[in-house]
Amino acid sequence: MFFSHLRSWKSGLSVMLLFMALLFLAVSVSSAQPDATIIELEPLATGLTAPLGVTHAGDGSGRVFIIEQSGQIRIVEDGDLLPTPFLDISDKLPALSPFFDERGLLGLAFHPKYEQNGRFFVRYSTPRVGGPDEPCFGTSRGCHTEVLAEYAVSAGDPNLADPASEIVLFIVDEPQFNHNAGDVAFGPDGFLYFTLGDGGGAHDGLADDPPSHGPIGNGQNIETTLGSILRIDVDRFTICHNDNTIQVSVSATPAHVAHGDSLGACTGESPIYNIPNSNPFVRQPGADEIYAYGLRNPYRFSFDDGPRGDGTLYLGDVGQNLFEEVNIIERGGNYGWVIREGFHCFDPFNPTNPPVDCSDTGPHGEPLIDPIVEYTRPGTGFSPEIGITVIGGYVYRGDQSPSLSGDYIFGDFTQAFFPPSGLLLFVEDPSGENPVIEQFQIGLDDRPYSLYLKGFGEDEAGEIYACGSTALAPFGNTGVCERIVTVN
Repeated sequence: MFFSHLRSWKSGLSVMLLFMALLFLAVSVSSAQPDATIIELEPLATGLTAPLGVTHAGDGSGRVFIIEQSGQIRIVEDGDLLPTPFLDISDKLPALSPFFDERGLLGLAFHPKYEQNGRFFVRYSTPRVGGPDEPCFGTSRGCHTEVLAEYAVSAGDPNLADPASEIVLFIVDEPQFNHNAGDVAFGPDGFLYFTLGDGGGAHDGLADDPPSHGPIGNGQNIETTLGSILRIDVDRFTICHNDNTIQVSVSATPAHVAHGDSLGACTGESPIYNIPNSNPFVRQPGADEIYAYGLRNPYRFSFDDGPRGDGTLYLGDVGQNLFEEVNIIERGGNYGWVIREGFHCFDPFNPTNPPVDCSDTGPHGEPLIDPIVEYTRPGTGFSPEIGITVIGGYVYRGDQSPSLSGDYIFGDFTQAFFPPSGLLLFVEDPSGENPVIEQFQIGLDDRPYSLYLKGFGEDEAGEIYACGSTALAPFGNTGVCERIVTVN
């Protein structure tokens, strides 16, 4: 009798537990939005300081390299974060602010032939004294310079770079601490691209008395490299000998042959890179390095150069007070800053009230190019209200989440400075006629990201990673990088 009652009780308990499990599952599933694209975030590395992005060396090793704003490049190999950095240049950086800073180690790109030549390139900030006529002089952060430099892997260990191999390729003095942009990448053409912001401050300096970035701002000034995306040839350089220009090939590739020889000029101080002939301001007024301009803070960009990609260059440009934007970059294009912000006119003296009318051309009569999408900040009254700082990402070309193929994955730093509230976003058919911003749902329980989104990255297989931290500034060890995967 006892066992009979026990079996009966167990049976009833089993039914009850099954019912509760199904109820829990139903509640969990029902929290999912009907048309949402649901993702999960699989940890790649934790315990980081301020991870800004992820990349790979293209050498078939399967290693993933993480860019730390605090000055280190870390390696994840076979799922493990190696204890010794690949490169540590923290001693070259300014003293970073414990509250918020946009300086530091900002970008990393491996040469397309890295497996053969061991060359890679970094963007970073370095301090300088400055002068009393500069906006940065005497401030708590001080003045600084942005640097593009080349390094080489060490001869004896593929997981260690040679810190003594640095060759500084490009430097520019920054008038303020912020708007440094910082991304660097090789394009499908084999040339090296990198970005610079408008120099910092607000309103591209036009509301200052006198205007701190000149009468038209840096974004619209083609005589400065600030506020632009730049393109150079690092496989050839020019040397001067008895007033004759001599071109030296470092590691010429078929891409360079297809795009013509590079241009070099004997100035007495020749750069150790060359300018592609097809850059828009070669042999005419304008900085030869400029590829496109009219940008405010083009923090992150990428090429759609994976399988089935068409090489399109996507860039997220951080806005001033109202609008964040994503652009498709064209050679020689003027993207409007400081005349426009997103699709809207911009008034530096009244930045929260877009004028109805403004010029649709730049200072030289060139058309201003609109973004493909824009969004606004919470509480502005415009639409759609999403976040305060766009973080550019990548077009997905991996295999693990086929439903995302061709989508542009990007995000926003945070919806407010406190608490951390980053967002993961995407655009289907980003080069189509009517691109629309969508938000990923994280998990079936629709949980918030709850981190400051610092950047994205891509591995050799085309899988995309999001990197974030609970710390606003580049300090601490709460940084994580996680792979984005879809949930059926």
